[in-house]
Amino acid sequence: MLRYIGLLISSVWKALTGRYGWMVILFALWLYRVDFIVADEGGVAKALQVVTIFGMLGLVMWYRKKVIWQAFGRSNASIKSFLWLYMFGIFSTAWAFWPTFAFFLSFQNIVLVFVMLWLFSLARTFEDMERLFLVFAVSTSLFEVVFERLHGGGLFIHHLAGGSSAAILISYCAGELLSGNHRKSRGRKRLLRQTLMLSLFVLITSTSSGANASAVCGIGVALFLSGKIYYAFPLVVLALFVFFNQDKIDDLLLLIMPGKTKEVLESGNGRDTIWRGIFAVTAQRMWYGWGFACGERAASLHLNWTLSDAHNNYVGMYGGLGLTGVVLLLIHQVVTLWTVFLRRLKKGYLGLFSALCCVTLNGYSYGYLSGKACSITVIYVSLLVLALYYRKLERVRHDESAE
Repeated sequence: MLRYIGLLISSVWKALTGRYGWMVILFALWLYRVDFIVADEGGVAKALQVVTIFGMLGLVMWYRKKVIWQAFGRSNASIKSFLWLYMFGIFSTAWAFWPTFAFFLSFQNIVLVFVMLWLFSLARTFEDMERLFLVFAVSTSLFEVVFERLHGGGLFIHHLAGGSSAAILISYCAGELLSGNHRKSRGRKRLLRQTLMLSLFVLITSTSSGANASAVCGIGVALFLSGKIYYAFPLVVLALFVFFNQDKIDDLLLLIMPGKTKEVLESGNGRDTIWRGIFAVTAQRMWYGWGFACGERAASLHLNWTLSDAHNNYVGMYGGLGLTGVVLLLIHQVVTLWTVFLRRLKKGYLGLFSALCCVTLNGYSYGYLSGKACSITVIYVSLLVLALYYRKLERVRHDESAE
């Protein structure tokens, strides 16, 4: 494990001091802003987010001048459907409850696609690309873990984004380890195992019942598709039990959640209150909503109570983009899952499918696609890009073997 930690540190340091150092700095500042800096009246936090997003966009267009054309014209249906969903979000600026908010958050997700398309294009082989993904995702997760502890103190902290990111990595690694595609590479097997173990530590210390259920589901899917059905069935049942009884699980987790009390769980920012408010106001705009990520803001005015995000992709998307947005999101997710499922026997794809199942289930607990982007959004976009690039690398290997 020390060797693995050394790999992470050396990789981050190499990236920070290399040609792409400014991209690393801008991404770290952006992630710190969305995770740890609350928007202030003076606008400093918002300005930092705007500067970092436009800075990353400028750099990625400098590094890869045709990245926009690649995204909209030469990618697959999964990425295109994702982009058109958020293009509709940009269009919703015309009728949004908070136009600048709807525009920027939609635009931000599109920029993240450009950045990930550039980032993973740097790899030339499957092994390099997978290693880049794992190092990038784990480093992002650990960045949150470290600063969350510095801000909050203690080992066990209720951190939804960190726990969910760890759950995705656990699902990916479990899928690839169970697929058997690592047998010819001891180094790859070791990397997957160590990533899984470190991510498991992050998941446990993040105390998120939704993330826990999603991780168990991802592992269950990997077991089922790798032929270990007898092990898969109880895990899937356990995942569904945890998911549909999150309040009960949260009660148990209260014992190790510093500063989180029963009163907080049952306060006006509970999911039931938020969802009732969103459904009430969106009944007036059923088909097109209040503008991307604005459903909660409109509901806050309706209830005269400041609400947090919906913590549910589908409820949040309904409030923001109405039934049209929900349909676009479902089309994207069905296309993505089906495309990856069909390639599940290929190297990398069982891990991708397990991870996508994990993060899709977690979408019922956390609105990483319907509101403010966070580490989960970034890693989800990474999965979409990997599904595209893995296939391209497979074609290159096939052409080389034919020669």
